[in-house]
Formats: sequence, structure tokens, C-alpha cells
Amino acid sequence: MTAEQSSSRIPAIQLCYVRLAVAQPQVAATFATEILGLQHVPNELEPFLFRSDERYHTLCLAARTDRPSIGIEISGEPELERAANDLAISGFLAREATVEECAQRFVRRALIVEDATGNTIDLVLRPAMSGRRYFPSRDAGISGLQSVGLRSRAIKDDLKLWTAILGARVTDRVGDVTYLAIDQKHHRVALYPSDKAGLVYVCYGVESMDAVMQNKYFVQERQIKIVHGPGREPASGQIFLRFAGPEGYVFSYGYGLKDIDAGHRPRQFTAEASSLCEWGSECVDMAELQFAPAS
Repeated sequence: MTAEQSSSRIPAIQLCYVRLAVAQPQVAATFATEILGLQHVPNELEPFLFRSDERYHTLCLAARTDRPSIGIEISGEPELERAANDLAISGFLAREATVEECAQRFVRRALIVEDATGNTIDLVLRPAMSGRRYFPSRDAGISGLQSVGLRSRAIKDDLKLWTAILGARVTDRVGDVTYLAIDQKHHRVALYPSDKAGLVYVCYGVESMDAVMQNKYFVQERQIKIVHGPGREPASGQIFLRFAGPEGYVFSYGYGLKDIDAGHRPRQFTAEASSLCEWGSECVDMAELQFAPAS
């Protein structure tokens, strides 16, 4: 049985949050509000939390950790138990989060998992929502946390985690770049071949193409390096703008990420720049976004 054919026994619900390991959280926090346009969430336990939608937070700037992680909501307690069992059988490193770690993530329970590459993925239950209306720090047009790009040194092994265990669907490939759906959208996670672990980018959705372009001028005026775009992904239909953030992280605004249906079959796009951006924008300084090497 291939990864694409495997059935979802442990359905993921949504991409919940990103935790970024930072050495200078206050500098990164200024970027999160003044540039990205997120809403700061005052909290004594985690002072650098930020909202982008109805959730309590979608971004945490963590000074007490040495690596970033992403949070994926699992549908229920039985599914999390089965995930723990399947991870152990498959040889993935996974451990139960401590009470303190769950409190830091604002979830009721979590498994902290390491994929084959070394990326950290938090499988969480009941992430906190907010009863207050989301109020952005500036008019960036953000509608929510949309997707993440992950570096992968072992695409086949990482796909085993995402598809066979977590029930994600491969939607399309560009060379070996692999788009993964966990809900109705074309992808929430994209795996990019690399020689190291880490995040390629963190993408926040915006409400219109105009918002993408307005944000392009906004970051340009503040002399922030645009890494890739404005552009459009042929596979997903997403219009994107990717730009440099603090401490080597890259952020993105995205609009137009298409829905997929049950009959969608994964397509293979050629390993060339036009398959990553049909508008012809060229990536700067990031090998993962410059081309899609074939197997």
C-alpha cells in the first residue's frame, strides 16, 4: 500500500500553531505585531503569544527551547492513543508532553513527535480558543494561520508519518516537493527536500489578492527582504509573498489556496522554477524554494 492509498485512521483536524525558538523574543515580538500584523496575547506563562483568528494563539515566540515546532490538532483521545501506538511501532521518537509543556501550548494533552528529519511536531488535543474577537495590530488583512513549509532530509520516511499515521493526503508534487492536505484545502504542510531540518516558511492567509500586494509594498517600504514573490503556485493556486523575518525565519502571506475534493489525484509537476511559481518570480537565498530536485 502506498502513502497516497493509505486510509486515515487518525485524522488530523487542523494546523493549530507554530512555536519558534528565538534568542531575542522582544525583537521578534515587535516584528510579529508591527510587520506581520498579529495581535499580541498578554499572558504571564508565555509572554510572547500572538493571535491571527479565533484561536487563543497561532504563534509563540519561545526563548526556552532550542528548536521550532508546529501544532497539529488530533480529533480525540482514542485517536491520540492510536497515534502513540503507531508511532512506537514505526520507530518514530514520541513522548507524552508534561503538564507544564501542555500549559505552555494551551492544550489539554500533547504528544511531542520527531519526524525522520528531526522536525518537532506537537500532536495536540483540545487547543484553546478565545472568547474575544480577533483584533489585528495593523490592517494586514490576515484571516488565519494557513500553512507551513518543512525541510525534509528523508521525504519517504517523513511521508510515512504524515500519511500512514496521521492520515494526511498527498495532493501534488513538484519534483520531490510534496504538498499535504489534512482538511479540505490543497495543503497545510509542504515538505521541501533539504540537507537540514527546520521551517522553510510560516504562511498566514490574507483576505484578498489586493492584501498580498499591499503587504508587498508595506514590507518593501520598511526595507525587509522579499525572499520569493509575489507569485502564484501552479499546484495550489495560492498567490504568495514570502519575506525575511527575525533570526532567519521566513514568513509568508497567501491568498487563493484552493479546495480539493475526494476525487483529486496527486499530480507530478516538473522539477523547475515555473512549477513553483507560474508568474516567474525568483527566490532569493533559499535553496528549497529555488528549484525542486527530482529523485
